[in-house]
Amino acid sequence: MNILRSFLIVLSFISIIPAPIPSWTPANLRYFCVMLPAVGVIFGLLWAVLWEVLSWPGLSPILRGFMMMILTLALTGGLHLDGLMDTCDAVFSHRDRETRLKILSDTHAGSFAVMSCVIILMAKTLLFSELLSLTPNPLSLIPVPIYSRLGMALLLNNLPFAKSGGLAVSLGSSRNRRDNILLLMMFLLLSVLSMKIIPAMMILCVMLHVIICVKIFGGITGDLLGAFVESSEIIMLFGVILCT
Repeated sequence: MNILRSFLIVLSFISIIPAPIPSWTPANLRYFCVMLPAVGVIFGLLWAVLWEVLSWPGLSPILRGFMMMILTLALTGGLHLDGLMDTCDAVFSHRDRETRLKILSDTHAGSFAVMSCVIILMAKTLLFSELLSLTPNPLSLIPVPIYSRLGMALLLNNLPFAKSGGLAVSLGSSRNRRDNILLLMMFLLLSVLSMKIIPAMMILCVMLHVIICVKIFGGITGDLLGAFVESSEIIMLFGVILCT
């Protein structure tokens, strides 16, 4: 089934979870966008399990927050963090669009990439630490990685491509606007089951990212999708704290 093959492609691409990798044909990639939030459910459940394990007594909140950050980062193999670093280098270079797109493809890390990496890792550590000290229900964390992948799916399925080639073009080669209906249904269902501030923050993140992608880069790229996941998770984690 194409939908199962799409699921396996998403799982193997955005996580380190072992899975058979089907060939990246248009048919197998048909449901790639729809399967992004489905894999986000697996991430959410793993977050909750890690949360429970690290909630055991004997460790300080800072150390537990650091371990939570490392483990969640390891689940993706640092894929999205790499995209955030490249995006920050490009955005803050204050160059023209073509130069910024070249910076996105540059394998070298500039000063803004390093600073963004340090900031995002510190922010996640502190946010997880704060949440662990507040001891919320671990189920409140599950929607965060789901929403971030749902937003990623919406961006990939709707925005123009910034380049004629690249990762985003490959992943979105079989995208279909009709999938927006399924994505919207997922969003509405998740909104009923989660804190109301989290979907609101997710919408805000998507709107801001659309402006950045279209105005600065002329469309979406793989790095910009990764940057969305990392930045939106930080903002939504802050929302969980506000509601705790």
